[in-house]
Amino acid sequence: MKIVALLAGSAACLALAAGCAAPGPYPSLAPRPAEALYASGDPERVPEPAPDRPGIASRLAALIAAARAGDAAFAEAVAAARPIVARAGGAGSDSWVAAQQAVSRAQTRRSATLQALADLDAFAIAQAAEGPLSAADSAQLQTATSSLQALAEQQQRQLGEFEQRLSAR
Repeated sequence: MKIVALLAGSAACLALAAGCAAPGPYPSLAPRPAEALYASGDPERVPEPAPDRPGIASRLAALIAAARAGDAAFAEAVAAARPIVARAGGAGSDSWVAAQQAVSRAQTRRSATLQALADLDAFAIAQAAEGPLSAADSAQLQTATSSLQALAEQQQRQLGEFEQRLSAR
C-alpha cells in the first residue's frame, strides 16, 4: 500500500515538473552548416601559415647584442666589486660603504641588459598585435626572450650574493 501511494505521489511530481518546461521550438542539436565545413577538413577552411616577417631577426640580433654589451660592462663592475666586498668590514664602516658603492656601480651597469629585455618584451608585444607570427619568428622571439631572461637572472643572483655578504656583516 505504501509503495503504491509512493509511486502515485512520484508520478504526480513528475507530471507537475514536466509542466514547468517552457513551450516552444527548441534549437536543434544537429551540427550547423559551418561546423560541418570545419569538420570536413575542406582545404579552403584550413588557415595558411603566417609568413616570416622581414626585420624580426635583425631587430632580435640588435637587442641581444645590446644585452650582451650590457652584460660585459656588468661583468667588469662585478669583477671590480668582488675584492672590495670581500674586504668589507662591519655595517657603516668605510670599507662597507665602499663595498656598497661598488655594488651600486654593478647595479647601474646592469641597466643596459634590463633595458634590452624590456625592449624585447615591447617588440614581442608589438609583433603579436600585428597578427599571427610564423613558427620561425615565434621560435626566434621565444629563444631571444629566454636567453635575455636567463642573463638577467644570472646578474640578479650575483648581486644577491653581494647583498647577502654585506648584510651579514
